[in-house]
Amino acid sequence: MKQILVIILLAIATHTAHAEDCAEGSTKCGDGVQCVSKGDWCDGGEPDCDDGSDEEASVCIDYQCTADYTKCADGTHCTAKEYFCDGADDCADGSDEADCKGGYVADNKCNDDDVIMCDDVKQCVFNEFWCTGQAAHCDDKSDEADDNCLGYQCLEGYVKCKDGKQCIKESYLCDEGVPDCHDGSDEQDCPE
Repeated sequence: MKQILVIILLAIATHTAHAEDCAEGSTKCGDGVQCVSKGDWCDGGEPDCDDGSDEEASVCIDYQCTADYTKCADGTHCTAKEYFCDGADDCADGSDEADCKGGYVADNKCNDDDVIMCDDVKQCVFNEFWCTGQAAHCDDKSDEADDNCLGYQCLEGYVKCKDGKQCIKESYLCDEGVPDCHDGSDEQDCPE
């Protein structure tokens, strides 16, 4: 009887050793032995668990993504937050590019009133980045093109430089001789 009890205790001890918790930041695979980093779990890529359990849809539906990841709409995997609204489908269902604010074009229209479509009809840029006189935000540089800026009405709180090609914040007018307009008009005719 003692021998049977010793065998049972050894079996339990052996099983417990294999079932120990994974290192912090890892999750146990379906086989109960292998551990995989939580960032690799349900990431939509190749399985990291030898048994493939880290990419099974039935497991991923209930899996909660780690802090820097967001679940795709179909619930089958997690995608890094930085890949949402980047212009490339990273979720199999395309949900990482749906409902994006700025930078997203659908049916040849921008999906938000606060953005303007670039001339190439591939990209939208927030209004406040249009005609700034700084680095272009549209890949085709149309947000800084003279023809587009001459006809552009600056947002509230902004004024157009005399040459009509650039909008600057009203607070930049006559701010101690520092020109913000490329033509220097924001520092002309200032009260002394």
